[in-house]
Amino acid sequence: MLSFYCFGAGIIDSFALYHSWLFVGANEFAAIHQAGGQRIVLFFVFPMVILTIITILLFWYRPQVIPKHLLWYAFACQLISWLSSAFIQIPIQLQLDQGKDEVLLSRLITTDWIRIIAWVIYIVIVVQMFTFLFSGVDSRPTTFYRRPSTDGR
Repeated sequence: MLSFYCFGAGIIDSFALYHSWLFVGANEFAAIHQAGGQRIVLFFVFPMVILTIITILLFWYRPQVIPKHLLWYAFACQLISWLSSAFIQIPIQLQLDQGKDEVLLSRLITTDWIRIIAWVIYIVIVVQMFTFLFSGVDSRPTTFYRRPSTDGR
């Protein structure tokens, strides 16, 4: 469920919050941006850290019906999001803390598509993992070995 929370929070951040900054006046922008940045840590970054830790723990405590390759794909999507945040989004956000800059804001919105695409792929993978988990279908490869029957056939 944390996956869906983080997905929703990220989508709101990307499509509602970032785009609304376009309509904030230059005089108010820095204060609004800094206040929002402080809240995003509690309501989005912290849950994302927990989610990433849970994903890593699943490599050792994964339900057998969930294929390990799906877990790797999910982790890769999270990693892409973290790397994009660290090397693209956060540096731009730190500059925006100083005041409104239309070029930086445009770059923030455009480059955020890296995270959006990673998150959409991630949530599709999570839905597939939930499908395996709740359907009871074993996703592991089957074997063609057949046990001899006990009645001699």
